[in-house]
Amino acid sequence: MADYIEFYKPTLRRKDMQSVLQTMVDEKIGPGAKKQEFISLLCEKIKKKGGIALRSYYDAIVSSLKIAGVSEGSTVIISILAPKLYKLAISSLKAKAILIDINPETGCLDSQTVLNYISDKSADALILSEPFCQIPYNEDFSILNIPIIEDISQSFGSTFDDYYAGGYGDLVICAFEQEHIVSCGGGAAILYNDEKKYKDLIKKEYQIKSKYEQMPDLNASLGIIQLKEVESHLQKRNEIFNMFKNALMKTDHQLFGQKDINFISNGWSFPVILDSNPEDVIKFAKKYNVTCMKMFTNSVGNDYKNQYTLYKNASASLLRAVAFPIYPFLKASEIDILVKVISHLP
Repeated sequence: MADYIEFYKPTLRRKDMQSVLQTMVDEKIGPGAKKQEFISLLCEKIKKKGGIALRSYYDAIVSSLKIAGVSEGSTVIISILAPKLYKLAISSLKAKAILIDINPETGCLDSQTVLNYISDKSADALILSEPFCQIPYNEDFSILNIPIIEDISQSFGSTFDDYYAGGYGDLVICAFEQEHIVSCGGGAAILYNDEKKYKDLIKKEYQIKSKYEQMPDLNASLGIIQLKEVESHLQKRNEIFNMFKNALMKTDHQLFGQKDINFISNGWSFPVILDSNPEDVIKFAKKYNVTCMKMFTNSVGNDYKNQYTLYKNASASLLRAVAFPIYPFLKASEIDILVKVISHLP
């Protein structure tokens, strides 16, 4: 029997563990120099000037909201496709989440739709989530005059001409859980570019965090080795993405988000909006030992998926979107199976 093709697999090899072993031998597995090296390398990759590394994704979301000035009574705009974790983080600060429909071409919020909202009402911040490889393009979020928190956890490495994941946010969040492009075994970073505005605010927030909320060097050492290999991993992911994209063209189903040839996907996964029942497709894939997942079951919009008039652009994604696995360590035989499954989706 063929091995089951899992949805997530960290891009870690045996030789990558040497860095972790050295950290353990040095007896410096808690927060320290490795964490700072990791942040410096990450800033270089995402074109930012500084940042902090925390132990959990949730901590990074809450801290970024605080740094952006969100407090009791504030309102924060998020996409209807955003993870429920955002709403929980916003509520923890006694602030209110405002849900807005997506741009169907990108799967993300667009500046004009948000501007139309805040021209009549007020908002104090925006979390720009970029789901399943997507990024906005040809947008100017600076016209909103509110802090933009850009979450590139699923889009890190995606580009569209001169636009890139991390290029829009005043603050940028990137998570490093098992399923992400760079996995540290957990944790997340908050990055910034405007030192005058955010350096002291981030430093103050970091000082409040105890050593139990900072990323340990053990995790950071995993991230360093992956960041050094990330370009080759992204290239491999994109190659597989394009193979799957060609296979999907043989069906009646549609690619989720950007379809332009100039869009370079990071290959975090392969997202599809079906022209059929997701459960039938998931069962079909399972027959060939392929994991296929519904995309937005953990989004805030899952509670509103039948309210078509409110969120008409996102309704198809909420009801009929599924994703297939992509990672650099997929075997050639596994890629062949996935191509066959995708090209024959019911």
